[in-house]
Parts: sequence; C-alpha cells; structure tokens
Amino acid sequence: MDVPPLPAVLRRTPTHLTANMAEAVLVQWSRRFRTVEVGTGLTPERLELLAVIAAEGTMSAGELSGALGVTAPAVTRMVNGLEVEGLVRKSTGHLDRRIVFVHLTAAGRRVMERGRANRVRDMAANLRGLNDRELAQLDNGLRILRLLLD
Repeated sequence: MDVPPLPAVLRRTPTHLTANMAEAVLVQWSRRFRTVEVGTGLTPERLELLAVIAAEGTMSAGELSGALGVTAPAVTRMVNGLEVEGLVRKSTGHLDRRIVFVHLTAAGRRVMERGRANRVRDMAANLRGLNDRELAQLDNGLRILRLLLD
C-alpha cells in the first residue's frame, strides 16, 4: 500500500507523518471490513450500533446518537430496522415516556459477535506472515493507539 502524500497544509513532522500513515491504514482496513461484514447481512453502521450497545449496555436513542456521531433521525431509522429484524428491542423511560431505550437482543448479540469474528479472522489471515517480533511491535503500537483513543 502506498501512503498518500501528507496534505500540503501540514508540516512534515514525525507526528504528522505517523498520523498520515495511521489514517491511510485505518481507511484501508475500514474498506476491508465493509466487504467482510457482508456476511452478516447488516451495514457497518448497523453493526457498529449493535457493538456500542453490547459494550455500553442499554442506551437511550439520544445517547446512541452521540456515541455514533449521527443524527437522531438516523439512529431512529437504524433502531426501527433492527427492531423489525429482532436484533434490538425498544422500551420507554419510566419517568419520561418520551425517552426511548434500546436493548440488544440475544439474536442481535449473535449477529454482532459474528461480524466481529469475521473481522478478526480476516485481520489474522493478513498477519500470518509476520514473525513474533513483528507481531509484538504491532501489538505495542496498537496498544498505544488504543490508549490515545480512550
């Protein structure tokens, strides 16, 4: 994979060069995941919604909108479609019936886990050619990225 040149408005610092490489790699992996996720029958956006609920537990539609970085109407459309498919269920708030809470069903958890397993298998297949030292270096770099994202 050729890394696209650093945008001209950015200085060629080690930080910017590394960030440029990370952005290029993450975009390419994201594209790969879209093809791998075809096996689940869901769009990557819907799988992400399921994954967020699996990680965080029951969430309001507003919380989901914020977590996913999408509009409330977009979340409503996704949740309604997933509910029809039996992957989530909705409930209303006890104190405020206008608040809609979204819960992951067992079927939703299975689909989300199948999507994640597909992505991990695909990634592992690509890593098979690396030796133990290279895998350790990659693991260390990914742990650093994870800390920065958390």
